Amino acid sequence: MQMIVIFIIGIILMYTDMAFATFSPMTVFGVEVYFVPKLLLMYILLLTIYAGPRISMFFAILFGVMLDIYIGSLYGIHIFGFIAFVVFMQTAFRVFYRDFVAMAFVVLLNSFLFDFYQYAVYSVLDFISMPVFDYVALRAIPSVLVSALFFVILYVLAIQTAKVRKELRRIN
Repeated sequence: MQMIVIFIIGIILMYTDMAFATFSPMTVFGVEVYFVPKLLLMYILLLTIYAGPRISMFFAILFGVMLDIYIGSLYGIHIFGFIAFVVFMQTAFRVFYRDFVAMAFVVLLNSFLFDFYQYAVYSVLDFISMPVFDYVALRAIPSVLVSALFFVILYVLAIQTAKVRKELRRIN
């Protein structure tokens, strides 16, 4: 049951991420700003702590493959990034065990680093030609700010998903 709930929430978040991408860029004070939060990545990172690393790794692989196939610009960028950041999240929370502020910081930092990882790969392969400062100022930081607004919602979803798991154990 828990796996089905996580899958459905993941699909919704994947399409929410893509919906934000279709509305970007927005013109703010005459400058094109990109608001592209990484809600699915943040949810998978929170699952690492609350549902366990095995479950989050499974969904990192599953949704990484789905995004790579759906987007199709460069195969493997999402699956490798999701797996790497799940491993990093698991390692980071051996130190910061479930402290909310530290967790919010690490999840948002990972969201920023994942965005920068995508930028680095795409710029090395010459898919994009945006300078680093413009990328950070006009895409990465606004995306992290929007992600911060959605963090509390994702946090509640991750905790509720973990409770589904505990309630199923209690029933059996």
